[in-house]
Amino acid sequence: MSAMINSVLTNQFFLMFLAIATGLLIGKIKIGSFSLGVSGGIFTGIVIGYFVTKWAHTVEEGQKYYNSTAKRILSTGVVAQAFFTFFLLLFLVSIGMKVGGSIGAIFKKYGSKFVVIGVSIPVVSLIAACVLYGTVLSGNEAITPFETIGMYAGAMTTTPGYGTALDAAGQVDYKELYENYSAEDKEKMLLKIDPSGSLTVEDTPSLNEEQVAAYKEAAASSISLGYTVAFPIGVLVIVVMETLLPKVFRIDMEKEREKYQKELEENMAGEKKMKPQPLNFMILSFVAIIGIAVGSITIPLGGFGSFSLGAAGGVLLAALILSYVGQIGPVNFRMEDKSLGIMYQMGLTFFMAVVGLRYGYDVVMSLMGSGLSLAIAAIFVEAAAVLVSFLIGHYIFKLNWIILSGAIAGGCTSAPGLGAAISSTGSEEPTAGYGAAQPFAILANVLLATLFFHFFL
Repeated sequence: MSAMINSVLTNQFFLMFLAIATGLLIGKIKIGSFSLGVSGGIFTGIVIGYFVTKWAHTVEEGQKYYNSTAKRILSTGVVAQAFFTFFLLLFLVSIGMKVGGSIGAIFKKYGSKFVVIGVSIPVVSLIAACVLYGTVLSGNEAITPFETIGMYAGAMTTTPGYGTALDAAGQVDYKELYENYSAEDKEKMLLKIDPSGSLTVEDTPSLNEEQVAAYKEAAASSISLGYTVAFPIGVLVIVVMETLLPKVFRIDMEKEREKYQKELEENMAGEKKMKPQPLNFMILSFVAIIGIAVGSITIPLGGFGSFSLGAAGGVLLAALILSYVGQIGPVNFRMEDKSLGIMYQMGLTFFMAVVGLRYGYDVVMSLMGSGLSLAIAAIFVEAAAVLVSFLIGHYIFKLNWIILSGAIAGGCTSAPGLGAAISSTGSEEPTAGYGAAQPFAILANVLLATLFFHFFL
């Protein structure tokens, strides 16, 4: 009996459906006009993911269920990464194809404003991270510039930024850096190399190759720690802010939708209209294939590392562009809204639940353990950037919240943020803002992660 219960309670599919069912149930609860909607799956997923992973940590090697269940959970997660990627791509290709027809009109009206929103969020985030490190975090001996840049990348949920930070940290000339450091800073470097404290400044006038390699390894570990702690926090912050901002600033969602629709119709006047075809999985698959190929293209940026959209960014971009083009030869890329709506809702619902399940344990442990300072810093870093970009977009650019919510999620390179924007606005149109702002945010993250080391090392 216990074996059957264990098999059910740790089954990946059971856990996904449990997180979805309970999440949607919680999402229906309204406090005034506020509700979580489909984002509820993240929060129930976090709770479920935490307890399942905590159980796995209590099972020791050799004990019952270790090889059959606990080992798998600890090595690959409560649910596999493949589910995360698949449902993310399903969501993005469906929503991109659904709203792509209007992206031309959106660019005609808003143009470079998307660039400003996309770049401003990473810039403000890094400034906030630097200020926090210079005023608060540097007083904590366990936090160095490496943990700080990792925290920044995690708060921005930017894997390219994280990768660039790791690469940039590996390119620094630590031999020369050590020789130019003060005795106090040299001591901190030596503690990174050998935490036991056996290395002293007096006995180490310069670093040898082995010590440099050890320091690079320690730096990479510190960056990864900051990223791991801050990433799930970054996911939660953007989801919550996308839901709360229109409530706090008393944005009338019904009026915003009506106003946006009117603006869209005016800017689409004269554009060629095409008859949509029924849902075609072959075409959807080809769009995804093209997107993954585009996302895998790496553009070198010299001393600043490299830039790529990744699979998610590539798939969304391909879906938006091909849907906008409409038809190439005999191939019609426009499909019925209702069918695509069902597809993206399914992808989004599963994706939100998987995010919570995979990162639930990390979220709770970061708030309970030694990473608390970095977790709190990540909240401030992302919240400050989102708030500044909202103020710029809403009050200076006069952007409609429907499109601004997507651009903010794109500036945070956060697909869960886009899901929250779609849920809170009751419209799929935030996707266009997301797709327009995200590439500029990715590029900014890559450049800023490299520049960070020029100022703090």
